[in-house]
Amino acid sequence: MQKLISQKRIWLLKPNNTTAMMKLKSFIAVFLITLAFTSCSTSASNVKNLSSDEFQKGIAVKGAQLIDVRTAEEYNEKHIAGAVNMNFNSGNFKEQINSLDKKQPVYFYCLSGGRSKKAAELASEEGFENVNNLTTGITGWIGADKPVTTANGEAPQAGLSMDDYLAHIKNPDKLVLVDFNAVWCGPCKTLKPIVTKLEKKNSAKLELFEIDVDKNPKVATAMNINGIPLLILYKNGKEVWRNMGLIDENELAGKLKQFIN
Repeated sequence: MQKLISQKRIWLLKPNNTTAMMKLKSFIAVFLITLAFTSCSTSASNVKNLSSDEFQKGIAVKGAQLIDVRTAEEYNEKHIAGAVNMNFNSGNFKEQINSLDKKQPVYFYCLSGGRSKKAAELASEEGFENVNNLTTGITGWIGADKPVTTANGEAPQAGLSMDDYLAHIKNPDKLVLVDFNAVWCGPCKTLKPIVTKLEKKNSAKLELFEIDVDKNPKVATAMNINGIPLLILYKNGKEVWRNMGLIDENELAGKLKQFIN
């Protein structure tokens, strides 16, 4: 009888053991997937995205490494004093940053935070221990009235104020097409002859207003320009259409036609 009871107990436990094993396997699978996902999503967990005030305090600390990841042309136009220029889009950017001290804090910035964010993530992957990114870029830095310098050590010109911008777009007689661009921007150069041609074709009813974001940082900051080329069309001072990036001549002509009376 005891043997029969023992056999029954064994028989009754087997399904439970099988169920328990299945649950354990499921738990392990979920755990491993979660671990893998977490590892991927936090690969750049030591990157700190800073405001202009936080960034300014950080770069003032002894040993801080300040890197401007824009082009040499952008850097020469204006940059934060003490910054070293390492173009993120150059072919040897990784080699350049690996020449820095990985144990000392490194601070990256660009025009509006895009390139510097990628640079910061790369630095994190390369083993830098304290990585910082200026979220708003030098555009936001200038908008916050932080100091910049030029290649010859002089303060850059202030450029248009927001009041100047608002006054310009309030043309009661014509549509105003604002073209936000920069001299270093390849797509901007591609777009320029298209907008120039369409302005001439519609000169009686269209005005082209070109704004270099590097030379007019206060407007770029106030308008929250985080990518170029950017076209904004105004009618009686009110925005009626915008386009980020390249647009072909026929499409742009069609958009203008919708608003030209």
